[in-house]
Amino acid sequence: MLPAIAAWHRDEWGSDWEQQVLHSINKDKIPTIYVAINGNIPVGTAMLVNDDMITHPELSPWLGGVYVKKEYRGRGIGLLLSQHAMQEAARMGINQLWLYTTSARKLYEKLGWQYVTEEHYLDESATIMNINLAEKFKIDRQ
Repeated sequence: MLPAIAAWHRDEWGSDWEQQVLHSINKDKIPTIYVAINGNIPVGTAMLVNDDMITHPELSPWLGGVYVKKEYRGRGIGLLLSQHAMQEAARMGINQLWLYTTSARKLYEKLGWQYVTEEHYLDESATIMNINLAEKFKIDRQ
């Protein structure tokens, strides 16, 4: 299963992401990867990573690697994976997450993410967003 997932990420985002997948097999710590499975077939992923944009090393951690195989898109899998990753991050004690997207701003706004800025990144227009998980999940961290 892991080689297939690593290949998706390599094909979608390049070889750096393939290595990221291979180093993200952790539980209860970042980096980690969540996999949606249909039967015994992996159909999508979401990751929590320490850094995702080389232009913003000051921002961490990130929701990244949200990917759904083409034939499974439009079924809410990306939304569910993102929600699960957010809940797990909150459970780990993370108060704030960041992400960037080139195409799914509306999806993340539905989940409560806030627009931060837009910038040109890796030859595309990227929207940077963040979310306060403690607020979203009504967690009192005091």
